[in-house]
Amino acid sequence: MSFLQAPKAPSDSLRREARRILARLDLIIEFHPWLNYIRRTKHPASTFVLCWETFALGVPLGTLLDLLGSPSPGEPIRDFTIDTDKPDLGLGLPHREKYFTTFIQRVQLLEVQQKIPYGEVLRVQDLFGGTTSGFAKVLKTVGRVLHALQESYPGVFALPKHAPQLREDYIQQLIETERAHIATLRMTGDSAELLSEDMRPINPCLDCLIVNRPPLRQYHDRVLQRLEMAVKTTLKEDWDRIFSFETGARNNAIGAYRSICAIYLQLADILQKYLDGSQALFASHAQMLLNNVSILLTRTSDYSFLLEKILSVTSPAESPTYDLLCNAVFYLREASENLDEMGRLVRTMRSTRIFTGRAFTWRADIDPSQIGTLLLDDVLGVNVSGTQGKYSVFLFEMMFLCCTEELDREQADDQLYSEYPVRAWAFGPALQQKTPLHLVLAIPTSRLKLLRTSDGDMFELDYIDEMSATQSLEFSTTCAEQYDQWHSSLEGFVPSLHILRNPPDSARSSLESTDERAGILSEDEDAGGRRRSHARSWSIIARKGPRSESSSILLQETSDQESLLSPNLLPRFFGPGSQEVSPLAINTTFPRGHLGVNEAVNGLGFLVPPTPPPDSEPYVEADPTTLLDLTGHIRKEGSYPQAHGGFADVWKGVWDRQPDSWVAIKVLRSRLDDTQMERKMNKRLARELSVWKRLDHKHVLKLLGTVSDFGPYDSMVCPWLEQGSVSKYMERRGDILSMTDRLQLLCEVADGLNYLHENLIVHGDLTGSNILIDDDGKARLCDFGLSSIVAEFCGSSSLTSCIGGAVRWADASLYSLSSDDDEESQEMSRPTPRNDIYSYGSVTLEILSGRMPYFYIKTDAQVIIEIHRGNKPRRPAHSFVTDAQWAFIQQCWSANQDERPISAEVLRLIKALHHASLDHRRHTYEEAPTHPATILDLRRHTLESHNGPHVWSVDEEGASP
Repeated sequence: MSFLQAPKAPSDSLRREARRILARLDLIIEFHPWLNYIRRTKHPASTFVLCWETFALGVPLGTLLDLLGSPSPGEPIRDFTIDTDKPDLGLGLPHREKYFTTFIQRVQLLEVQQKIPYGEVLRVQDLFGGTTSGFAKVLKTVGRVLHALQESYPGVFALPKHAPQLREDYIQQLIETERAHIATLRMTGDSAELLSEDMRPINPCLDCLIVNRPPLRQYHDRVLQRLEMAVKTTLKEDWDRIFSFETGARNNAIGAYRSICAIYLQLADILQKYLDGSQALFASHAQMLLNNVSILLTRTSDYSFLLEKILSVTSPAESPTYDLLCNAVFYLREASENLDEMGRLVRTMRSTRIFTGRAFTWRADIDPSQIGTLLLDDVLGVNVSGTQGKYSVFLFEMMFLCCTEELDREQADDQLYSEYPVRAWAFGPALQQKTPLHLVLAIPTSRLKLLRTSDGDMFELDYIDEMSATQSLEFSTTCAEQYDQWHSSLEGFVPSLHILRNPPDSARSSLESTDERAGILSEDEDAGGRRRSHARSWSIIARKGPRSESSSILLQETSDQESLLSPNLLPRFFGPGSQEVSPLAINTTFPRGHLGVNEAVNGLGFLVPPTPPPDSEPYVEADPTTLLDLTGHIRKEGSYPQAHGGFADVWKGVWDRQPDSWVAIKVLRSRLDDTQMERKMNKRLARELSVWKRLDHKHVLKLLGTVSDFGPYDSMVCPWLEQGSVSKYMERRGDILSMTDRLQLLCEVADGLNYLHENLIVHGDLTGSNILIDDDGKARLCDFGLSSIVAEFCGSSSLTSCIGGAVRWADASLYSLSSDDDEESQEMSRPTPRNDIYSYGSVTLEILSGRMPYFYIKTDAQVIIEIHRGNKPRRPAHSFVTDAQWAFIQQCWSANQDERPISAEVLRLIKALHHASLDHRRHTYEEAPTHPATILDLRRHTLESHNGPHVWSVDEEGASP
């Protein structure tokens, strides 16, 4: 892997560790220049990447050792210089490796001197090898150094003046905004209930708000109560407990926000009807509801913002719960980003339909559904070839589009859109318009080259056109917030940034790389308790220098005109022609006798630490949001598949990174003769698998990655579950599973299905074969959406082979019968969440009775005919399915899809049936006799009273059915 790239797919624990390390480095003033330099030049997307990019320069790590008083062993070499006018300071990989080698040697010396505890044995490839396990060792080593610094110099972490008062103010602001949020929740629920009374039946979007308000109120009431208690224990707040990270309450709250985010645009359409209506009362509540819902969805980002502020004025040396605060920032930032991602996905899907309806002049090769997620839509002033005009501008992940349109003349430009930034789940000004779109420019984001920012409200964008010529566009914005949003959105796509003049005041904080704490400390003031003479500080400032149009690095000097550079960090190499280099760039061996003749070992000049290098790198689990390519890492077990499905085979294999556990490889068998269709299917399959990989739920099977060497398409790699499907599980253990156990399985299936629906995923193939049982006996859903993909591209001619026996569980609305040469054939339509509810009813019947639906009909074709005749599966005996359970199944099978419950309601109903079964059993057995004969009579009585008559027999081991 290139040394210019951070390791891919870091685990959650690794990213949390990077967050904790970065929080401490941000409080060390000597480290600010490096972090500011990387933030300005690299635009890192995450704290993990920021840490890696900073450490990969090699030089910054020596700053921490300088603060510990570690000398630079050996004589400096002078074979290269650091050029501040070049990217990455002109440091190539050999130079970086030399700096990092020096860091390793100095750490080993400090271990021998017992200034830091022994720990991981570092190698150069740990930082530059591109492995997450290697970088985990680097982070642990830096963590040991920071801990030693904290123990030796508690004042190493410099806080702003009046930090305790600032911290108190931020926590008080957190409490006040929490009270306001709870009030907004109450008003939102009241408005939703008022509008719902005007609707019969109630709209699902309003129902979503009403259903999710109670768990949100419960969660935020608890957060507020614990925040008010935390004020009394300054610097000792239990942040895990405040935000309920240790319980499922937080996950329930996040799930509720995700559900509301998913229906926001639909809700806006519904409320617009009231806004356009004549009833003032309903219109006012509709406007209030629309405003409040958008405010509610920002709460997780508000949490993250305020906790970052609290973190910036908290010292690790003084707060025993500092790491808990870092974890809280990490978790809440993740939740905020996930919510934004869902909003963008929903908005992208809706925008595709809008483009289809409004596109008037369009390029045939530009398909909005194939150019990635829509990141931003807006109306900007654009200067093209000297012509200024208003354009609708759309920034996709892979394409930047500019369209002309005739704006609504009744709406003034300054009233076109008043709220910036545009939220991820809402439409911007361009998508709110109704006029035709004329596509003028379509620029791949990979061709964006330079972003020039200027004062006022202007910025310029350079790109490479199709003729490989450089073109420039000039954009004008209407307010500073709009400018900020476009600047931050575009800077991640351009390799370089150029500041022409002073940007708007509100944007300067994101452009300037000066220290945020500049001016906090006077020239002769202690930096957090230590004199500046202890470890001299310096900073890097982005300015237009006399030597170059690009940014340069200027040296700040003290009053005595001495360099602020640490003598062991960077000598005076900033001036033109300077040939001095850092003493960190040394030979890879220490001079013999540095610690005395008796201490020299192995020619290194110092005692080798006793910690042996590991035999192999520990495996670090991949980030669940990244789809891993495991091609070449999976070894097939056996010569034949372990199982066969309607459209795929399942092989058993071993992953070389987890040799002690098995994996399952699902290989699609279908093959298309049409090359273009096959290419589309590959794209669709890759998109669906990437969605699957992002899912994280205890009742949804994990997707570990894909392999391309098992079949014609990418094959799915999942954990191997020895128990197999629930159908096989029922065959083996059905005779010992009680009614309560079966209902527990159904609760788990409903929980997983509800999670999929909250993430806007339709399973489409919910059968007993696609519900697996893990080693703990818990249900896990798999293969959601795959059969519909295969059916879509196979066509109706091969539909039977694609869908297999799924018709026994599926809704009749999915299949239509047609007559072709007097032979009946079937076609499949795209499934919806309501179709999943029908299939769940069939699964309920299967798990309760132990037999698949229509078991008495031999062929699937006959089953389809029976379905279209309106004949549902027969009800089993009362001993298997009670009246209440059968009524629930019938509700899931309702011919009117609108009368079927949604997944959240299904989960509630099946839990109620499960609780009823638990209560009945507890009530029946709470005073059970101990005599075996009496127990047998009680069991017989219980079963007959609950499920109807059943014959029991007695053997030596007791009673059995």
